[in-house]
Formats: sequence, structure tokens, C-alpha cells
Amino acid sequence: MDKSTFETQRARTIALSLALLFNLSAVALPQDRQRYLPDPKLSPGDTIAVTKEEVCGDRHTALVDAIPVRVKGQVFDRYGVSTAGPRPYNIDHLIPVKLGGSNSIKNLWPQPLSGEWNYVLKNKLEKQLHKKVCRGELELRTAQQEIAADWVSAYKKYVAEARRGRRKLN
Repeated sequence: MDKSTFETQRARTIALSLALLFNLSAVALPQDRQRYLPDPKLSPGDTIAVTKEEVCGDRHTALVDAIPVRVKGQVFDRYGVSTAGPRPYNIDHLIPVKLGGSNSIKNLWPQPLSGEWNYVLKNKLEKQLHKKVCRGELELRTAQQEIAADWVSAYKKYVAEARRGRRKLN
């Protein structure tokens, strides 16, 4: 192998290595950001005008339509999630409907179905906040703001603390 062929192959190898490294780091970037939290620029949360009495009434959740498939596709596109094949995400309301959350794209995000902080835990938080609002223990606006700001911190505050409190009573 002559020197020019060797140099050409070496340059290609370096270029491919750099391309691979760049692509791997690009994939890792979104994962570095805690994937169980929505991007606040894309999904800051959005609500409909509703009162505590309406939220705590029987008919509230029936008043909000299901999220159209077209909108779900837009959310996946905004977050760069492929819609080909099975997805480990579900489009979810950041501020849940039962707390006055809207179907606006600003209130929707691809929520992980598995992992440490997944939809099961967020659903527990949503139930706990709804109970607290309806019992008068928490203002509706406060519940909306806390779940929109960082649902994991809200979970630790309202669900994990409640469990610790129950253990102390036993």
C-alpha cells in the first residue's frame, strides 16, 4: 500500500470515527436532560379556565376531548421522537385534565412508560394533588404550578411525604 492510499484510508477512518462520535453524542444529549421531565420550552404547561368546584365535580374530565392523533404526532415531532415502530412513550398532559390541564400542545409531552420516574408515579401524584385540592388542603393554582414546574419534585413532596407520614403512624 503506497503512502497516499494509506493517508486516504487514515483520513476516512478519522472522519468516520468523528462522525460516529458526533452522532452518539447527539443521541446522548436529550438523554442527559432528565428524560422523565418535559422540556419547559416545549411544554411549559397550559390550563383551561376552571374553578376548584368544577375540577372536583363529576363532569369535569368528560368536558375535555381526547388528544387527536395528529396532535400526538406533532408532540413526538417537537421532541424528536420517532413515530416508526413501538415507542416507549405516551403523550401525556403535563398539568392533568383533572387539575384543569388543557389539550394545548404547550401542555403535552412524551412521557416515558418505564424507568425510575414513569407514568405510574406521575398518575399517583395527579391523584394525590386532586384529592388535596378537593379537600381544600391545596390551592388549585398551586397544584398546577408545582406539577408544571417539576413533577418529580412535586411527587417527592406530596406522595413520598404522605407515605412517610403513614409509616410513622403505624
